[in-house]
Amino acid sequence: MNPSWWGTPSPDEGKYRNTSLSPSWAESPVSASSQTNAISTGQWAFVSNQTPSIQSILLSESETGSLNRPPKLMHLNEYPGWVDRFYTYVLGQNTELWLRFTTDFDQTIEVAASSAATFADLPEDQKKTYDLDKKAYAILTQALSKDIYHQFVSFKTTKKLWDALKTRGVGNEATRQLRHDLLKKEFDGFMCMDKESLGGMTSQFYHLLTELGNFGVVTTPVEVVKKFGDVLPPQWNSFLEILKYNGVLATTNINDFVQLLENKDQEETLKEKKVPVP
Repeated sequence: MNPSWWGTPSPDEGKYRNTSLSPSWAESPVSASSQTNAISTGQWAFVSNQTPSIQSILLSESETGSLNRPPKLMHLNEYPGWVDRFYTYVLGQNTELWLRFTTDFDQTIEVAASSAATFADLPEDQKKTYDLDKKAYAILTQALSKDIYHQFVSFKTTKKLWDALKTRGVGNEATRQLRHDLLKKEFDGFMCMDKESLGGMTSQFYHLLTELGNFGVVTTPVEVVKKFGDVLPPQWNSFLEILKYNGVLATTNINDFVQLLENKDQEETLKEKKVPVP
């Protein structure tokens, strides 16, 4: 993109005001590095040989799951971001299933179900409990990488496995505080990579904001917008001055701010291609 246009404000600069625009996406982007870590080496070798569109689908399914596959937890330090996606997936399968993650499984049912004859004598409600626990356990183990599951293989019921996973994934207070402090430093030191696109910056920044929320790092909307604005390349300076003059920077949120930036970026791309802006 030719940066020369940034030096002169557009005649229609007045439209860049705080008009509570809606964001153009419904999901928080995920950084490329996190996506890469979300699949095994063998899977990544397979993905690398696919077209970009297929790569995107495969990476997305590993991160968020699909109709028949739960979202995958590849590393325990990804637990805070994974747990909500997994919860949503379980509810989408069967709302009754989640009870098995929060209720101890009656071991007498396990013993009675050890043979077809004794299982047949169980009351219908106990048969249902048994079936639900086995299904919930299967879903949970499918969501864990081989390395993680190997660490928890001794936990044979859904709730016991879930509780043990949560204990390790959340960590103790000292561990969480350390992660909290590191994320705060990462936010304070967030920078634009050399020649990074606006889309690339946005993806990295949104991923960081998600991590901040997971570990309770408090930031105000003004701080978030200011941080993102401060690290934009110099060619954005004139446009930022327009938004500042119109009072947008002091009152907008990050979603609306990014939307304004994307709109401006698209307008200038169309001008370079000599395509009339509708």
